[in-house]
Amino acid sequence: MDGIDTVIFLLLVIIGVYVQTITGFAMGLLIVGGATILNVASIAFTAAVVSLLSLLNAALVLRHSHKFIDWPIVTAISIAMLPSIAAGIYILSLLSSSEAVVLRRILGLAIMLAGTLLILKPEPWARQSGRLSSAVTGIAGGLIGGMFSTGGAPIAFFMYRQPLALAVVRATLLAIFTLTNLARTLFIGVSGQLDRDIILVSAIAIPLVLIVTPLARHWSPANADTLIRKSVFLLLIVIGLSLLISS
Repeated sequence: MDGIDTVIFLLLVIIGVYVQTITGFAMGLLIVGGATILNVASIAFTAAVVSLLSLLNAALVLRHSHKFIDWPIVTAISIAMLPSIAAGIYILSLLSSSEAVVLRRILGLAIMLAGTLLILKPEPWARQSGRLSSAVTGIAGGLIGGMFSTGGAPIAFFMYRQPLALAVVRATLLAIFTLTNLARTLFIGVSGQLDRDIILVSAIAIPLVLIVTPLARHWSPANADTLIRKSVFLLLIVIGLSLLISS
C-alpha cells in the first residue's frame, strides 16, 4: 500500500470503529467493502487487518459490559462457528488466486445482505432459540467471517430476535465477535498468511481504535443508533451494488 492508500484505509478504519461501537457490528463490512471498491487493498489483506482491529475493539467495549454476556449462547454458537471459520479462510485463499471476480461478487452479495439485516428491527421471539438454531447461525456467521471477517450480520440478526435485554444482546455479540476474530487470526497465523504488511498496518491503526472507541461510546449524538443504521444501510447497499457491477 502506498501513502494515499494507507490514509484512505485508515479513514475507513475510523468510520468502521465508530459504527461498530454504536451499533455492535458493521466495522468489517465498511472496511472490507470500502477498501475493495476503492482498490486500496486486497480482500484477504483487509480481512486480516479487520480481524485484529475488531478483536481490540470488542475487548475495549467488553471491559465495561462483560458481566452481561450470556455464556450458554456464546458456547452454542461458537462450537459450530469455529470449523466454518477455517472453511471460509480456505475458500478465500482458493478464490483469491483463481477467481477474483467471483470473490468480489460474493462479497457484494454478502454486504447487501448484511446491510438489509442491519436496517431491520425485528421483534424478539417469544422463546429463546435452541441449540440447532444457534448452530446454524454459527455456521453461517463463521463461513462469512472466515472469508471476509464480516460474519456479524447473521449473528446480530439472530441475537436481536432473542427475548433478552439489549445490554445482554450487545455484550454477547461482542463476546462472539471476539472469539471469531481471535480464531481467524490464529488460523491465518498458523497457515503463514499473517505477513509483515498486515502487522504493520494493524499497528498503525491500533491507536485509532483506542481513541475512537471511547469517544464513540461517550459522545454519540441522541438517537445515534437509529440514524447510523439507516445511513450505513444505504452505504452498504451502494457498496454491494458497486462490487457486483464492477465485477
